[in-house]
Amino acid sequence: MKRGCHCAWFTPAAALLITSSASAALQVTTGTAPGNYVLAGKIATPTGVIDGELVIAGDMITCVATNCATPGGATVIHVTDAYVLPGFVDAHNHVAYNVFPKWQPPKLYQNRGQWQGSTAYANFKAPYNELKKAVFCEMVKYGEVRALISGVTTVQGTSPNNTCFRTLIRNAENQNELGLPANTIRTYILDIKTFKSSVNWSKTKAYVIHLAEGIDEKSRAEFGTLKAKHLLHAGTVLVHGTALGAAEFDQLASLQIPIIWSPQSNLALYGKTTDIATARQHNVKVSLGVDWNPTGSDNIFDELRVADQQNRTNFGGAIHSDEWLDMVTAYPAGALALGNEIGALAPNHKADITVLSKHDSNVNDNLLKAHLEDVELVVLAGRPLYGESIAMSTLRPAECEAFDVHGVKKRVCVKDPRPGVAKSDQSLADIRAALKARYPGLAPLVP
Repeated sequence: MKRGCHCAWFTPAAALLITSSASAALQVTTGTAPGNYVLAGKIATPTGVIDGELVIAGDMITCVATNCATPGGATVIHVTDAYVLPGFVDAHNHVAYNVFPKWQPPKLYQNRGQWQGSTAYANFKAPYNELKKAVFCEMVKYGEVRALISGVTTVQGTSPNNTCFRTLIRNAENQNELGLPANTIRTYILDIKTFKSSVNWSKTKAYVIHLAEGIDEKSRAEFGTLKAKHLLHAGTVLVHGTALGAAEFDQLASLQIPIIWSPQSNLALYGKTTDIATARQHNVKVSLGVDWNPTGSDNIFDELRVADQQNRTNFGGAIHSDEWLDMVTAYPAGALALGNEIGALAPNHKADITVLSKHDSNVNDNLLKAHLEDVELVVLAGRPLYGESIAMSTLRPAECEAFDVHGVKKRVCVKDPRPGVAKSDQSLADIRAALKARYPGLAPLVP
């Protein structure tokens, strides 16, 4: 039904069965059909922002248009002064390490091996192994909550072989969350010289490899090792690449191999980051990843601002101003061979959605101005998991926990009633308590 306003969603008889709640950016009118939602407002589609509607049925998006056919009994979320965006994809993050606070390296290093072998880092990391033995699930879930409250719905960098990783946000390596075959995505984080396996490229569509993380010749030489081990392939995805130059980027571009960029962590460890200007001159596509809390940014918004500053100061604006949203949605989804499932608000994609307060008329500039308190709603696979307190109390009454973000009231849903999820009955309070009992230095969820 065509409408001149977003007010006549139900017949008067149906209206007797619904309740409403309103916040600054969200007004929720609850329906009678669980799992059916309509979001109405400014929606960032693959071709631009529209004033329209997005329909969710179960875990899928079924319509994105100026006007959609409204499912009977759907819950309607009217979005004002905010953007409806694809859920963010953190292209690289070691989630379990995000229980740790910031690490202050005593000096700058030339390559990854130097700081990883240092006494300073050994002392900092000392609690990790004991924590992993006792509270690994809690470490993972805590890191996932940190990501969730920043609008991240998918992260790359965690193991697919543990049920702890199926609790909150998606983990790219766990392809069964998306119905994909096992080993669609694989990860290799060790020194490339130790690689002794092989890759079945008919099954593995994205092989994510730490490479050339450093600024010296030893780091750059890892590219030659990559080639010698037959890993310079169209399915390869490179993390960092800080030591690479024009010759290497030219070879990456010929195979459309993307780079995952973590500028804040690079700057903290090496005083320098990937040569994005040269990468872009050679048409290498770049996605963004926070890397981890110890030397990375506090969240994806801060990482975007670091990237923007580096782009303006050192790279001559090589990244175009209309690419920032793509660098945390469509680009990483494509790099990780998940572009048909996530990373865009389009029919037949998973209903992974982030609603972000509006501070700018340009959606990309708005992203660079955003902070944690601006995340109004996060939906994962069609299930609201986090957001503004009043709206979440209506969408999932009595299921979620109160959560304060710099004085703004939110609610987060951590308990997971579905089977097969380790420690699924834990609340956020339970997770925090278990971690702090063993590690008083626990990093804050909201810095």
